[in-house]
Amino acid sequence: MDNRLMPSYLSGADGIRAIACLAVVFHHLTQRLTMDLQTPFVQQSQAFFLLGNAGVSVFFVLSGFLLALPFWKSYLGNGGFPNMKHYVFRRAVRIVPGFYVAFIVSILLAYFWQVQTDYHWLRIITGFTFTSGFHYTTLFPSELNGPLWSISFEVFSYLLLPIFMLGLFYLVKIRTFSKALLYWFGVIVFILIINQGVHSFFTPNEVERGWEFGLIGGAKYWMPNYNPVGFFGQFAIGIIASAVTVNLFTKTERVQRFKQKGGFDVISTLSLLCTLVFIFQMRHIGEFTVSFQSQPYYFPIFPILVASALCTAPHSRWFGKMLDNSLFRFTAKVSFGIYIWHYLVILSVERYWQPDFVYMGLADFNTWLGVSFVVLIISYGVATLSFYFVEKPVLDWAQNKERSLPKQEESKVRKEA
Repeated sequence: MDNRLMPSYLSGADGIRAIACLAVVFHHLTQRLTMDLQTPFVQQSQAFFLLGNAGVSVFFVLSGFLLALPFWKSYLGNGGFPNMKHYVFRRAVRIVPGFYVAFIVSILLAYFWQVQTDYHWLRIITGFTFTSGFHYTTLFPSELNGPLWSISFEVFSYLLLPIFMLGLFYLVKIRTFSKALLYWFGVIVFILIINQGVHSFFTPNEVERGWEFGLIGGAKYWMPNYNPVGFFGQFAIGIIASAVTVNLFTKTERVQRFKQKGGFDVISTLSLLCTLVFIFQMRHIGEFTVSFQSQPYYFPIFPILVASALCTAPHSRWFGKMLDNSLFRFTAKVSFGIYIWHYLVILSVERYWQPDFVYMGLADFNTWLGVSFVVLIISYGVATLSFYFVEKPVLDWAQNKERSLPKQEESKVRKEA
């Protein structure tokens, strides 16, 4: 394909990222409201927002979608395999600085607040090396900052993406969209087979297995339904959605006619609405009930619905622009910071201001609403500071370094000549 047909910015992605980020925050906030003491309407709304943890699945689908784009553009455009040094470098500078700072602060707060932490050093080591997701004792690298658990899973998916893409480039020589799609469906089947093996051989025993035994007991309950191999299946759905998007840009005339008629707007809108309706319908159903292999977040139905909205939004006339409004674009920009900092904000508010702001602890709805609003504002503030003083300086340095590399290589070639 002609890469000039692909815009540098795909509309809708920022909006979906923002929704996913806020969904996770609302999930943790609504956990603090005593459900039994609320009106029926509030109870039903709370049950819906408690499923905001499914935003984690959206992050995985979105990451697979965006990170696979350069691979698909090169593959379908008969280009070479993308530069892995650049790939690894870009992933590292995007994830490591913000995560390390939040992780270090979490460790220090646990020390100052004298929070008992089992497997303390093992969790620290696996946290810093992004390997915490391979055992329930380390799944939560921080006793205070629970949301950090997913970062290890993401990094594992980052590693698997180029490995399987390498197989596509060198095994599927005839580069067609249909053959590439068939290959990736095969990858998902392979992942599901391996995941079944994980369930068969690595299911923990029932001793102290459950959230009543703390984070490690909760992790033991989650696993192996939560495991890095299974989560790559959600990531891979995003990869396939990425292929669909790139392929649509090659069908210029047909795509443009369908776009002008608002076809993509209809698909994107219905996909997002179906996603929300589906989550609402699941609000009273067990976490691992409606899913294949007992995977979390209603796999594969939920991630497929998200992927449908994601891969068609870039071709829409107004849906993508509506999603990418100013608030959502800013939220998307600082979303990583919101994700890795908001839980520490919640715990700080509980410790220093509102001691009843614990799991199902606040009975008064108006008080909960006010405290939650303060938490949200502070989380945005901390995330903004994280972005501009931790993440962005490293990203800017990385961009400057990447720009200088071709010049350095050219200068080296001239000297050798």
